Amino acid sequence: MLVRTSYKVEKVIVYGFLLVILAGALLLFLCNNFFYGLKLSVVDALFMSTSAVCVTGLQTVNLATDFGFWSQVILLALIEIGGLGFMTAMMVLPVAIGRRIGIKSRIFFLGGLGLEGVQGAVKLFQVVVGYTVCVESIGAAALYCGFRLHGEKALTSLYYAVFHSVSAFCNAGFSTYADGLDSFAASLLVPGVVMLLIVLGGIGFPVVAELVSHFCGPRREKVSYYPMLVIFITVWLIISGTVLILISDWNVAFKGMPVWQRLWNALFASVTTRTAGFDTVPPASFSGLGQAIMIIFMVIGASPASTGGGIKTTTFGVLAISVWNELRGRGETTFFHRKLSPSAERHALSLVSVYVITMLIGAIILTAIENMPFNLIIYEAASAIGTVGLSTGITPKITPAGKVILMALMFWGRVGILSFFAAIVKPDEGEKIHYVETNIPLG
Repeated sequence: MLVRTSYKVEKVIVYGFLLVILAGALLLFLCNNFFYGLKLSVVDALFMSTSAVCVTGLQTVNLATDFGFWSQVILLALIEIGGLGFMTAMMVLPVAIGRRIGIKSRIFFLGGLGLEGVQGAVKLFQVVVGYTVCVESIGAAALYCGFRLHGEKALTSLYYAVFHSVSAFCNAGFSTYADGLDSFAASLLVPGVVMLLIVLGGIGFPVVAELVSHFCGPRREKVSYYPMLVIFITVWLIISGTVLILISDWNVAFKGMPVWQRLWNALFASVTTRTAGFDTVPPASFSGLGQAIMIIFMVIGASPASTGGGIKTTTFGVLAISVWNELRGRGETTFFHRKLSPSAERHALSLVSVYVITMLIGAIILTAIENMPFNLIIYEAASAIGTVGLSTGITPKITPAGKVILMALMFWGRVGILSFFAAIVKPDEGEKIHYVETNIPLG
């Protein structure tokens, strides 16, 4: 999410998210402590607000038992704002009162989704809002049936359905059940709907816009290279993740389950690991190998301009394509009969390097602060910066200083590390002197 315009888009995005987080923390603190009499510290209020706005799902207090109803509603609103983006929420206001959307608002809206330019902003905004309302409504209707079959009362099922539909579509991972979705490990409907919502939320709004134009538009516009790449990588990641998790935990986390249930829960783990944060099998029950595999998929994450986090599927795809072409000795990086630009490769490499280094530094600092094993800490750090929300259960035990580190990782993971630094560092206007090339041996 790095945009170059005459306006400081990155600064608006960073400050906007910070403002929403602080406002959400204040509302959660006041509502929980003074309206319900449920003790919530300032640090925990700030942590839960950050986790919601950054659509992460990590919890220092149990949402189901330690939050009142209206506190949960506030959290749900923060999830929706965080999932769609601060600038998308700001675009709703002028549209609601019938005002024209200005050029500046269009630039900020596209910048909030990590896109450049100004063309197509209004059309994409309509797709984002319409698609979100449609998918979340259908998802809530399906989940209502699932919760009713699970034995919940009608009103409870309705509330749970709306909450989980928004949380799943926004890839947040918050649940109104104290144990998450662990009680649905042997169910089909609820986990199936949640998986579908996660994928639909994480596929990216530009992909949806192109598919809508292709299948529903009056001119049936041709689908570009980008959606094909995103869909290909997404399907490949889901399948490969399922296979790897099955191999690592067939007789560990899935021990004692029927074959179909092992396959189903491995598929769920593969989907939810890429930034969603729900679980039908507790992450702590997975083997060391299984948790390492999950960390890799947490780092990859969802697609650009989506409700998910991570380095993004396309970044991973560009690096994988570059490595494959380099191994084959090709002079140009090509895929699907298209050439990738050197700047795209350089950007992908820079993003991954900064992302992984930041995650490792965060994990090292947390290990120095907390008296916990490094394997649990690195899992927590990957979950935080990937805005995933999966945890081995150590989040409530972390000290206030450790919670601040996790909050920073969540915030950087949501707004984008490069965007964050672009907001506080003056951009280089480019070299005015061109130097002679030098060759450095590599490998």
